[in-house]
Amino acid sequence: FNSLAFQYRNSQNGGLDGSRISEPSIPYSDFLDKLSTGDVEFVEFLAPDGDVAYATLKATEGGAKTRIRIGEGFPTEDHEGWSSPAFAIKSVKKMNVPYKFVVPGLDVYKSM
Repeated sequence: FNSLAFQYRNSQNGGLDGSRISEPSIPYSDFLDKLSTGDVEFVEFLAPDGDVAYATLKATEGGAKTRIRIGEGFPTEDHEGWSSPAFAIKSVKKMNVPYKFVVPGLDVYKSM
């Protein structure tokens, strides 16, 4: 008997709480819509777990590209549960959108 399937139902992790973000962001559901319509050009996940992610959206007609935080509902890493940015990474990879992991502050050491 494997109880993993039943534990998923009791997960309390609903993803990132958008009210805790102090920068412009789009809800995860909007990001997925844009991903499926081909409007996402690139995604950057911040190490170590990828809990913070930024999408570069393609330029709109007469506009410029937009780099924006993926916010409300974004799956954050729950080492004891079923929430993980791996689900977002899998979606990005499936749509053949380039992505990378970045270690914040690492650029400082590159210039030394």
